[in-house]
Amino acid sequence: MSTLSHNPLPTTQHAVLIREFGEPEVMSYQEDVAIPVLTDNQVLVKVAYAGINPVDYKTRQGKGWGADAIQKDKFDKNEPAILGFDMSGTVVDSRSEQFTIGTQVAALTFHGGCYAEYVAVDAEMLAKVPDSVTLEQAGALPCIGQTAIQFVEFADIQDGEHVVINAPAGGVGHLLIQLLMDKVAKNNIKVTVICSPEKYAKLDEIIDTNQLTGWIDYTKDGEFPELKADVLLDLVGNEAGVRALSVLKSGGRVNVLPTIWVDKLKEAGSQKQLKVAGYKAQRSGEDMARVLQLVADGKLTLRIQQTYPLSEVVAAHHELQKGAAFGKIVLKVS
Repeated sequence: MSTLSHNPLPTTQHAVLIREFGEPEVMSYQEDVAIPVLTDNQVLVKVAYAGINPVDYKTRQGKGWGADAIQKDKFDKNEPAILGFDMSGTVVDSRSEQFTIGTQVAALTFHGGCYAEYVAVDAEMLAKVPDSVTLEQAGALPCIGQTAIQFVEFADIQDGEHVVINAPAGGVGHLLIQLLMDKVAKNNIKVTVICSPEKYAKLDEIIDTNQLTGWIDYTKDGEFPELKADVLLDLVGNEAGVRALSVLKSGGRVNVLPTIWVDKLKEAGSQKQLKVAGYKAQRSGEDMARVLQLVADGKLTLRIQQTYPLSEVVAAHHELQKGAAFGKIVLKVS
């Protein structure tokens, strides 16, 4: 259905392939990779930027739902896989009436494939990129943006509640803290952050830290204060999540990303009768559009720490795994 007859699409592309799970070095930047073939209601996007997220390196390591899907759909059939769930770019072919050739779009896709020059995406996952948002911003947003707005709604924070958040300066965290500060103003909630002094200093760039109720420096030894807080938004899990449980009142609520830590936190919080719930983002073109609009309207500030060319994806993964990023790391594709 392509109308680009005067400018035919190439048949092969550059992409980053993996043939096994493991360290960043299992990813290989290659040419002559086939371009995806569209099925009904899909759109072919020439990728401008692909975001990288912790889920990417966990998948690459062979952990979680992403890795299970790759094992079943690709490795068991002796085929390589292409990582990447976040992208922005321009429509170059379309089997959807919603998105015409030349439209700038962004999407979160759980099928992977974004570490490439071209990706096929289901139309219902896509949103048009507003004029005032750059493709670099749009490529950094899908996973963290949809997760942040959905997670704050999922947490169902009530007027006047005290909320504690750990990792408020990472990809999801730096957007989530801004949404929470909006609730400080509108719903009179209290917010305490758990982070290092370096990250705390950087929060000044995106929020008024004077509006915070408190800050806990996890790099110091010792017990966290018993704040008797109502809600913990745990973006770390594991031992860091367990350590943070002491800030909660009995019967308090814990919402954790990723979901793999739910059982560990339930067990650790059983004496306090804590209610622990995990959350996994739902892909949605509508939520994609909502987040893009918040950035366009200046209601959310997006921080991009560093942009790497797609060919340097191995270095980008090493950087992300350090866990020191303020904001987001992005791959520049075309």
